[in-house]
Amino acid sequence: MFEFPKNQKLCNETAVKKMFSNGKSFVVPPIRLVWKQDENLDNVAIKSIIVVPKKKLRLAANRNVVRRRMKEAYRLQKTELESSLKSKNIQLNIAIIYQKEEILPYKVIEEKIKLILGRLSEEV
Repeated sequence: MFEFPKNQKLCNETAVKKMFSNGKSFVVPPIRLVWKQDENLDNVAIKSIIVVPKKKLRLAANRNVVRRRMKEAYRLQKTELESSLKSKNIQLNIAIIYQKEEILPYKVIEEKIKLILGRLSEEV
């Protein structure tokens, strides 16, 4: 139920480039979401990538901490959006990008991811 398997991760380089060049985006500080609707080829509702830029957090250990917190919050919150997309037979490619220069607590990150996914479900 609360899984984040390999087939839900956005690994295709061309799909990522298309998403960043042609996709739509919005910001809920400190997180930016870029998304693009795609053909449902893999029978997966959402393919996602989580980005923590080196420009914002220099130390790899700090980037890993933030990435883990974002993955966990996303993994727990994505079920509602996933079910609504499956009923519409839509696939989304999304990128969740961290834009703060300090490490935020898990509760704050979880709250922001919940806001972002709620807003995304309204826009789709």
